[in-house]
Amino acid sequence: MVVVVAGYAAYKSIFTTYSYRYRLQISLSVDDNVHTGSSVIEVVWSCGPHLAGFAQCAPSLGGQATVVDLGSHGVVVATLYTGENFTPVPDGAVDATWLCAIAFGNRSTTEDLSKLPHLTGRRSLSPDSFPRLVWFSNPADPKSARKVTIGNVASIVDPTARFTDAFVEITHGPIVVDIAKKLPWYPALLEAQRGTGIYSESGKFQLIYKMFVGENSS
Repeated sequence: MVVVVAGYAAYKSIFTTYSYRYRLQISLSVDDNVHTGSSVIEVVWSCGPHLAGFAQCAPSLGGQATVVDLGSHGVVVATLYTGENFTPVPDGAVDATWLCAIAFGNRSTTEDLSKLPHLTGRRSLSPDSFPRLVWFSNPADPKSARKVTIGNVASIVDPTARFTDAFVEITHGPIVVDIAKKLPWYPALLEAQRGTGIYSESGKFQLIYKMFVGENSS
């Protein structure tokens, strides 16, 4: 038993994991009716041994995209990933990996990772640090997808449309994955793309299954 404990301690000293959960909540008003959606997202940073003073760390996500149901006006989805394979993203959209950390002033650098599990409280999202927003005029049809931003939501969704609130809040709440109930085409997208290493082409918007459910989710 002593050998096992010592071996586990040695392993943990070489391979370190930092994780935290946050709730993303977004509210959008259309025709003076406020619609709100939220989801719990988990960020996990896995770090290997330190080499030359630096650790190789890689992030992964659990949870699902945040869906705001607008009734007859469709749905707006805040995706986990931007769907872009190059940086900087032209419209400034931010992946869920960085979204909460940025709101709390944490850069998620090697030096800052250990602080992430100790975050507490709630922070509003700034207009220049928003997730990728995708509007589906018909939630049952993935071909109805269009990218929207804070600046153009009124011209695309409805003249009265405006974002009224958006924040992240540290939580220990459970992760719920029920995206298929909200976007019924998601299982088919997952089946078609999983294992293919699919990426969006430069300058081309494309739906990718990882945008909707994190790789750490069952």
